[in-house]
Amino acid sequence: MSNHLPNQSSPYAAAPEVGGKTLKSGGGLVLTVGLVVGVVFMLLVCGGLAVALFVPAVSNARLAAWQVSENNNLRMVGIALYNYHSVHKQLPCAVATDVDGKVVSTWRTAVGPYFDGGVPVTANSATAAAPVPLRPIDAASASETNVFAIVSPNGMFSSTPNAIVRFSDVSDGLKDTVMAVKLPNRSTDWSSTNNLTPDEAFGAIQSILKPEAGFWLMGDGSVSRIVLPLDRKTFDALITCGGGELQQ
Repeated sequence: MSNHLPNQSSPYAAAPEVGGKTLKSGGGLVLTVGLVVGVVFMLLVCGGLAVALFVPAVSNARLAAWQVSENNNLRMVGIALYNYHSVHKQLPCAVATDVDGKVVSTWRTAVGPYFDGGVPVTANSATAAAPVPLRPIDAASASETNVFAIVSPNGMFSSTPNAIVRFSDVSDGLKDTVMAVKLPNRSTDWSSTNNLTPDEAFGAIQSILKPEAGFWLMGDGSVSRIVLPLDRKTFDALITCGGGELQQ
C-alpha cells in the first residue's frame, strides 16, 4: 500500500513536468537567439556581396565613360586636322619657324581655329586655354594637353621645321598610318613645341599601366585603343607614311 495520501501528487510525477517546462523554455530562447544571429549574418553577407558587386560595376562604368570621352575628343582632333588640310592643302607643320629660326606656330596652335567652337590661339599665347579636345581628363591646367604628334623624317608630322606633308604623301594608306597619339602618362603645355620622337613615344606606350589606356589617331581620322603588348617593328610600321609597311 502506498504511504501517500490519495489527493497528494506523486513527487516522481512532478519532476518530469517541471523539468520538461524548463527545457522547453530554454530551447525556445536558444532558437530565437540563433534565428536573430542567422538573420544578421545573412544580412551582413548579402550586404558585403552587394558592395563587392557594386563597387567594381561603378569603377568599370567610370572607366568606360572615360575611354569614350578620350576616344571622342581625339576624333575631334582628327576632324580639326582634316579641316586644316582642306583649307591649306597640307597638314600643319609640327613646328613652323621664320627666316631667323624663331618658332611662329606649332601644329596645335595652327589647328586650334579649326575645332568647332575652338579658340584661335597663337604661339605667343602660352596661358590661353586649349580647345577642349586637346585637354586631358582632370588636367591640372586648362592649357595642358596629352595629345602628341610623333615627329620623324618619314612620319605624318616631320621632325624638320616647316616641312610640308600632305595626305597624298602617305603611300602606306591613311588608315594604316598614325597621325597623333593620346597618352595617359604624358602631358605638355598646349602651345609648346613638345612632341615625341619615335623612341619617346614607344617608351611612353610601353609604360602604360592598366586600367589606363592610350589611343591612336590614324591618318583617315579613325581612333583606336593602343593594344599592348606592342612590338617595335609594328610600331615603326605604324608611324611611317612611306615605308611600304601595312598594319597587321
